[in-house]
This record gives sequence, structure tokens and C-alpha cells, in this order.
Amino acid sequence: MKSIKELNDKKIPIVRIDNSLEKYLKMPIFQDKVDKANEALRTIGLPKITTK
Repeated sequence: MKSIKELNDKKIPIVRIDNSLEKYLKMPIFQDKVDKANEALRTIGLPKITTK
């Protein structure tokens, strides 16, 4: 296990990003849920925020 100081001194990221996930970027995975949420926002609207 590396220490925090050693990890902070390195110039490479600790987490590697998997580039194979890029294919899902433009894919509508949960489009039915997005449509349902947009319809609810369109009919009901956002809640009113009051500050004290």
C-alpha cells in the first residue's frame, strides 16, 4: 500500500478511465425514464424554494 504522500507526488491519476465506455455516451439507455421525468417537470414544474 502506498502512502498518501507518494500518491500525491505522482503525476498520473489514481483511477484509470475505461475508454470503452465512450460508446454509451450518445446512447439513450434510460430514455423512457427521462421522458417520464421531463413530462412531470413540464406538467407539475419545479418546487418553489423559500428562503428564511
